[in-house]
Amino acid sequence: MQSLNNTSSKGKERTLQLVTMALMVALIFIFSRFLGITTDVLHIGFDFLPVVLIGCLYGPICAAITYMVGDLVCAMLMPFGAINPGLTVIAGIIGLAYGFAFYKRELKGKKLIAVTAIVSLFVAGIVKLFGTTLCLAVMYGSPYWPMLISRIPNCIFLFVVQMITIPLIYMYVYVPVSRRIFQ
Repeated sequence: MQSLNNTSSKGKERTLQLVTMALMVALIFIFSRFLGITTDVLHIGFDFLPVVLIGCLYGPICAAITYMVGDLVCAMLMPFGAINPGLTVIAGIIGLAYGFAFYKRELKGKKLIAVTAIVSLFVAGIVKLFGTTLCLAVMYGSPYWPMLISRIPNCIFLFVVQMITIPLIYMYVYVPVSRRIFQ
């Protein structure tokens, strides 16, 4: 009887996880396509926030899958050019970074700010600046270095936005939700 209850409990947890990931994919779409500004080389949005939340709740693999599926949903439903598998891989790398940074960690104060700064520098300063620029340069057949230089302000802005919003999401969304889900 105990194993039956244990199996039922794991099934409910898995269902909650899948429903939460699907909800976050929908939020990625809304944040990216309706609350963001996107041009050929510029993207200003908050579509990373649902991925941060999934990374906190379920870890790097779930965050990577969620962001990759969200990227594909956005590309299919409201495309800004052709579907670029490189950008989908970049989304997965970003999801992994958020999951590794925040999963199963109790962060407060300076430690939360430090972890946010490290992951934001990695995402905005390395992955988005160099990786996304490379994917866009190949996709549009543009020279890499001029495109990289033109994307620096976007990446600086992304870093600042992440430094403000990620700690807020962590403290005021993740912490209360995790107490309810995992109690």
